[in-house]
Amino acid sequence: MAVPTKGNTTSANPTPGASSKTQAHTQNTGNDGLIIAQFTMSNSRTYSGCTYGGQAMTQLYQINRSGLGQRMAFFYLENPPTGSNNLVVSFSGSQWNPISMHIRSFTNSGGVGASGRTGGQSTPNTQSLTVEDDSLIMITSCSINAITSQQIPQGTNRTYTQHNTNRQVATGAISADTGHSAGSISLRSTSTSGNLTLDRTEIKGLTSSVDTSGGDFFSVF
Repeated sequence: MAVPTKGNTTSANPTPGASSKTQAHTQNTGNDGLIIAQFTMSNSRTYSGCTYGGQAMTQLYQINRSGLGQRMAFFYLENPPTGSNNLVVSFSGSQWNPISMHIRSFTNSGGVGASGRTGGQSTPNTQSLTVEDDSLIMITSCSINAITSQQIPQGTNRTYTQHNTNRQVATGAISADTGHSAGSISLRSTSTSGNLTLDRTEIKGLTSSVDTSGGDFFSVF
């Protein structure tokens, strides 16, 4: 296995004022590319789709956090077009509230793996995710109050972007470049007070292939 290579990121906190939002993002050049997009917005609208470079992205989840009045979603696309392209997220109607957008590129990725979503729980919200060897984990949280830490694994603070969607959103937190050994990883999010969510998704490492065309074989990394 090999840990995915982190690439370019784009974070934005716009107010669309329309039934879609277009955001430019540059996908890194390299093999086994992956692009992911995380969104949080008012639950007055649903997400009706997402494209990158004109290609439809796969929706991993879309969940209505009714207690917070927010709707959170995760989309991804394997082997996306490289270079600068537009990501377009569409809604069921015009969205006049601010949204949180986080887009991240990878190369040398085995794609999206395990995923878990936990609704509002009292701070600190501690969860786990069982991952494969050499995987990375991304987490995002939403709360009424300011979010004070995102920990991957528990006890290790990771940087994140905090957006205001009329709630507080922590987005973009990801594991260190070294990745994780296979097994259950404990994760934690904290806020100043009150309940907060903790969604987590595995970005899998690249599995080495085996060449068995000759009498001997070797791993190709």
